[in-house]
Amino acid sequence: MLKPPKTITRKELKRDPLMEALYKLRQVWLAKRTRIVRYGGGGAALLVVVFLATLDPPLWLVGQDEKASGAVGISFIEYSRGNYNTVIAQLSPYVEEYRGLKSFANGLFLLARSELHVGDSTRAETHFRLYLDEYGSDPLGKSGALAGLGVIVEGRGNYLEASDLFEQARRSAPTASLRWQYALHAGRDLLLADLPAEALEILEPLLEEENMGFQKRYEVLSLVSTARALLTGGRDA
Repeated sequence: MLKPPKTITRKELKRDPLMEALYKLRQVWLAKRTRIVRYGGGGAALLVVVFLATLDPPLWLVGQDEKASGAVGISFIEYSRGNYNTVIAQLSPYVEEYRGLKSFANGLFLLARSELHVGDSTRAETHFRLYLDEYGSDPLGKSGALAGLGVIVEGRGNYLEASDLFEQARRSAPTASLRWQYALHAGRDLLLADLPAEALEILEPLLEEENMGFQKRYEVLSLVSTARALLTGGRDA
């Protein structure tokens, strides 16, 4: 049985991790879709490049796709080790060359996430938006990019805009767990924007979800309790 949830202070509302749960899910997706391509050393590598250069454009694009996959695969390893500056150094030079290639979708997302981790929100925003322009048809990637933009906007104190971005991410998310997570963020930002009634419209329906885990349900209850307290004048959160 859940213990009574506490109301949350404004300081506590602002203390939120950058959705590591999102990236854990994305790691599985990347591992399945990313292939590290290793070419032979020395003269063999040169022969591969020269051979590709003589082929028709579609096959040349296949070669570009493989090179992009290799760059992304190596950078994914560095990301998993927390070497975000290395990821940025490895992938930034390829953005214009490989943008639009299916195999670079993961790379662009990794680049934006790495820039967010090191605090470069300006470049992260640019690359999240580029991701949406180039690869926005993928529901998982689209929701992740929108959530990344939500984190950036929230960090600037634009809570209403952040809530809208998280709500867009929720609508695009392909799994229930992500939809719940994004709804939590959207509701929390509405509380930070001093809109508790609007926050309840997003948060209260989550209480009807049957398969939500204990911890997530407690988070929802805590936010709902805070919103109700604000509406009734119970405390200044």
